[in-house]
Amino acid sequence: MPIVARLTAAACAAMLSAVPLVAGPVPLEGFQTEVSVTGYNNEPINTYSENADFRKLGRGVGMLQIVHDAGQNPCTAFLVDDTHLLTNHHCIPGVLKDPRIGATKLISLTWVAGFLEPGRADEAQRFVVKPDPVETSAELDYTILEVVGVPTDLFPPLPLSDHEATEGMPYWIIGHPLGKSQHISREGCRAARPPIGPAPEFQGGVRLRHLCDTLGGNSGSPIIDSSSRQVIGLHNSGIEKIGVNFGIPMALIIENSKVLKVTPPTPTPDGKPRPLPLIMSLFPKELGVGQELSVVADVPETCTPAFVDISPNRKLTPIPLEIFEKVELSKIQTRYQVTATSTYGLEIQEEDEKGPHTIGYLCSSTGLDDATQLKAALRLVVAALGQGQMDGSVTIDSGTVNYSFGTYVVK
Repeated sequence: MPIVARLTAAACAAMLSAVPLVAGPVPLEGFQTEVSVTGYNNEPINTYSENADFRKLGRGVGMLQIVHDAGQNPCTAFLVDDTHLLTNHHCIPGVLKDPRIGATKLISLTWVAGFLEPGRADEAQRFVVKPDPVETSAELDYTILEVVGVPTDLFPPLPLSDHEATEGMPYWIIGHPLGKSQHISREGCRAARPPIGPAPEFQGGVRLRHLCDTLGGNSGSPIIDSSSRQVIGLHNSGIEKIGVNFGIPMALIIENSKVLKVTPPTPTPDGKPRPLPLIMSLFPKELGVGQELSVVADVPETCTPAFVDISPNRKLTPIPLEIFEKVELSKIQTRYQVTATSTYGLEIQEEDEKGPHTIGYLCSSTGLDDATQLKAALRLVVAALGQGQMDGSVTIDSGTVNYSFGTYVVK
């Protein structure tokens, strides 16, 4: 099979338990504002379709331009409601307390929204931000600022979540690294192991730990749970020595805040929770023999997915559902994942076919236990994939089958 369990193919077939990895203590020295974790995979967001969900969420994220008597510094800030921005305390008011900067007086504070094209900041929209924080906390490193006159139909607020972080949970981080146009970290961007750990800034604190690539200027960026499309944390720092970045869990900020609230899910017209789209995340996109592929799939609670790998020569290999961790995300959504923190793994072997593979899952509320139904659905899905339709639905005799796939390359 093109991908096998972490130990051996036999172990996969027999469903033997692999030895779990044990996380050691987190050293607190070497704290800095941002860390590039895996070769820097922070990409310009304008290279993606305007219809991409993260591109839509990014409309409410902008650059916070801080001008002071010692020069200027960029941070990131995002809308949390019609008139309030959220960013880091070390950006505002902390910039005036940082001896490395030497600033003593704030001259202006501007939120730059819609800065998507590299080198074209002059085409973005600028909004005045009141310098006195509405609410701030040095301990939790967050600040809420009042912004004036933002049209929220163009720049909508981001929804906030108080959910707990889960190991391997895929994230998106959207911001303005080094004051550049809007970038997104998504390849390999996920919760670390453990997902919550001690904070380097103060004794006894906790932080959300993640493996997303960031640079200076990303401070104040939202950490977005890619499954719920909600902000689960506020990025603020990292430790280069261990290759881990940090953020403040949004649950802690909301608990402390008198302004921020959890964003309820948008209901459908009949009042029921709105189901989220199928999600398929892979990392890395290229890998060789001995390397492991991480797969994360978010599905409706009523679905039992059927996973399959398709080789360059169109060989279809089912992937046992038993090797996936099952995580209940909510009453309406479940996550199936195989990541570096899972008991099982998917490891490339010498005999695996080189070239581009396609991997994903089929999902039907009526089930795909019948081999004839599964084959019928797969024929239609493979045809759709051949036309570049990586997500969608097909219809067979038993009903509608939804699917979501991604690609990776075996080197």
